[in-house]
Amino acid sequence: MIRIKILFVCTCNINRSPTFERYFKRNFKEHDVRSAGTHYGYPYQVNKELLNWADIVYVMDLSQAKFIQERFPDYYPKLEIIGISDQYDPDEPALMELIKFWLTEKGIKIRG
Repeated sequence: MIRIKILFVCTCNINRSPTFERYFKRNFKEHDVRSAGTHYGYPYQVNKELLNWADIVYVMDLSQAKFIQERFPDYYPKLEIIGISDQYDPDEPALMELIKFWLTEKGIKIRG
């Protein structure tokens, strides 16, 4: 099986993208997964090295897509927008349900 390198990006890398990262690491161990944020000053900020590493970059909303398009236009074709707003706490049940819904919409078999 081919290992896919997935990068999840949100604004601060506190709630949404780390929750996606943890979910994927638990349920899709055949892939390599990381997360990052777009705002300066947080532990893991999206950068050229991470974007180069990733096979696909899932951003939570349009603001992250715009950030990457403006600062790293060569990597914009790797982007896909999930469409989850920044109103959830890490691992909150409602966010976990949205992750499962998104996976179903993408046609990705849920494991767990």
